[in-house]
Amino acid sequence: MTSGAEFGTVGWRRRHVFLMLWCALSVFYLINTTINAISQTTELTRARVHFDPIRPYVCEYSSAVFTIALVPFVAWMLKLARPGRAFRGWLRFLAAHAPATGVYCLVHVGGFWGLRKLVFLAFGGHFAGKLDLAYEYPKDLRGYAFVLALTWAAGQFAQMWERADAAKARRFGPVLDIRDGGSRLIRAPVTDIVATRSAGNYVEFHLADGRKPLMRATLAGVEEQLKPHGFLRTHRSWLVNPLRVRGMTAAGSGDWTIELDSGVEALLSRRFPQALSALRRSELLVQV
Repeated sequence: MTSGAEFGTVGWRRRHVFLMLWCALSVFYLINTTINAISQTTELTRARVHFDPIRPYVCEYSSAVFTIALVPFVAWMLKLARPGRAFRGWLRFLAAHAPATGVYCLVHVGGFWGLRKLVFLAFGGHFAGKLDLAYEYPKDLRGYAFVLALTWAAGQFAQMWERADAAKARRFGPVLDIRDGGSRLIRAPVTDIVATRSAGNYVEFHLADGRKPLMRATLAGVEEQLKPHGFLRTHRSWLVNPLRVRGMTAAGSGDWTIELDSGVEALLSRRFPQALSALRRSELLVQV
């Protein structure tokens, strides 16, 4: 449950933006790698140079694999040392990232070198390329700076997104994050939640606009979040918003059917007398 400036799960937006950036970079590197490998193959063929046809692809893709794998490392370093506004802050930033570029280069070069050896060995060949860190480091320095800049920009975008979420939360009050199916996040104002119903390992939310998202959770867990906002447990499978109740109809044996907004009908069991008392105290029109 979130409200005010704490709208949304802390850091969720940043993780979401980073994953989008990582996916975008992966696609970019793979496309660029493919173009480079095809270009090398074409140039060598036109020059009538004898070469192993898999070599350009192995060399390019092995480098791309470790470049993509090292993106989280750059993001982690940025989390540890962000650019400072003052001179000392920039000194700390440079002091942290300067050695990190060396680690980045060693892992990248050592990784693609070992991978190339393994691939050629698997095909019954031998990779005899020269390992030259002095040649690779300037390229890796540019690559590190490129990912660092994009990660910083993505973080700034995520902060703007979180501030916009916070402003929205202040306008609409408390908000519940509903992970519909686990992949889609719905930020529902509590006042828009009509009722929730247990559905096996999931909880079905009935929203005022008619949507019925499903979230993998227990009704007890959702009740813990919504109870402070007046929601009532009326049945082992139902939790209702009393502000959305229009009326009740006796169903026999002490049970009731609760009529809510959006045409939703929930159950009120005789085993929850406190909920019945609370609804009656709210001066609802009870139809017997």
